[in-house]
Amino acid sequence: MSRTTTIRPSRTARPLRTELRRGIGPAVGAATLAALLLAMYERADSWLTGWTDTTDMLRSAGVLVGGPLAAAAACWQGGRERRRGTEELLATVARGRLRRTLLTAAPTILWPVVGYLLTAAVCLAATWRYASGVGGPYPSMIAADAMAIGSFAALGFIAGRLVPWRLAPPLVAFVVFAVDPFVANQDSPVAWLSPGKNHIFSWDRPVWWFGPASMVWTAGLAAAALLAYAARRRARALALAPLAAAATAAVLIVQTGDGVWRPDPASAALVCDDGTPRVCASRAHDRMLPDASAALAGLSAKLRGVPNAPTRIVESRGDHHRGPRTDAALFGWDYYFRRNRIVEPEMFAANAALGATAPSCPGVSDEDRYNDLSQAVAEWLAPMPRPEPPAGQDAPGYTRDLERLKAMPDRERTHWLGTYFAAARSCRLEQVTAP
Repeated sequence: MSRTTTIRPSRTARPLRTELRRGIGPAVGAATLAALLLAMYERADSWLTGWTDTTDMLRSAGVLVGGPLAAAAACWQGGRERRRGTEELLATVARGRLRRTLLTAAPTILWPVVGYLLTAAVCLAATWRYASGVGGPYPSMIAADAMAIGSFAALGFIAGRLVPWRLAPPLVAFVVFAVDPFVANQDSPVAWLSPGKNHIFSWDRPVWWFGPASMVWTAGLAAAALLAYAARRRARALALAPLAAAATAAVLIVQTGDGVWRPDPASAALVCDDGTPRVCASRAHDRMLPDASAALAGLSAKLRGVPNAPTRIVESRGDHHRGPRTDAALFGWDYYFRRNRIVEPEMFAANAALGATAPSCPGVSDEDRYNDLSQAVAEWLAPMPRPEPPAGQDAPGYTRDLERLKAMPDRERTHWLGTYFAAARSCRLEQVTAP
């Protein structure tokens, strides 16, 4: 009995897999990963604090570094058939133009996205050690930034197909590098259309729809451009659908403006030590509190027992979190810290003293006298680190008040400071006599 041998056809490699494994795609992904990791490493001290800071820095690096790199590589890829002289040959194959375009563009669209996502994973893992116990990563914003990089690459690919010029890739990279920061720096809600637009407060979180809307905005533009270029003539009207989706998302983002990031009550809540006065930080910065309390120990000791003195030194959380006038607000809390460790304790204490002695008093009658008294008290509480003035230069106006304040007996100085703080709190410093 003869044995029948069945010959199975060899498995044909899929065209997409072939495109992704060959050519410049893997090299572009590796270059994107290396460039982004280097950019993030150089600024590590400014984002290794919390989830929001890391997300903001990833957005900036992704757009300013990854975006131009992906767009330039895709532009070069777009001119591949023209450089090889195979345009007419490929036009004769059965595969449609749109499919051919997507297959050719895929490596320089997908690989930079992979490089960005790997960078985000590394940076978020590093942040885990330093972030507070509240909140977490924002996957929707990471996905939106990855989509923006892919969209920049798609637009760069089309530019490479349309512009027969070898210098087109660096020009495309420059345009991406210049246009996005230009949009992000606009003093209007239009700035939020930029994928690289950052915000200010570490205790904020994006609204749930901001990430998806940003994805629709950037992907819609790229999809519309691809369809307008590569679809059959009768089907090019389909480009209006993603274009309409992009316009709708853009209108939603612009109308919301700064509201796309909103305070997270859990992250903005205060955590205080048990000192007198109490030192309080937002929960997003709770790991900074031990160093902050130590840096303000000398100032707290001088305020202790002074009538009407501030009862708390509080991290300022913006206009939407105004505390009572018995609080001394300290702005820019995280400027003095690196990786939750304080690096400028003297400057931190000096600015806390300014917050304790100079509440906002618009329309004060004698502004010079007000500033001199406030500066003298602040310098006594915690001197501002500054170089010695040049010989022959006149001393600052507050110097005389400061010397008198230092020369006062302790009981007299305590009484005078109590009067000063009461007048400063009510913005009636004209009632205070010089020390």
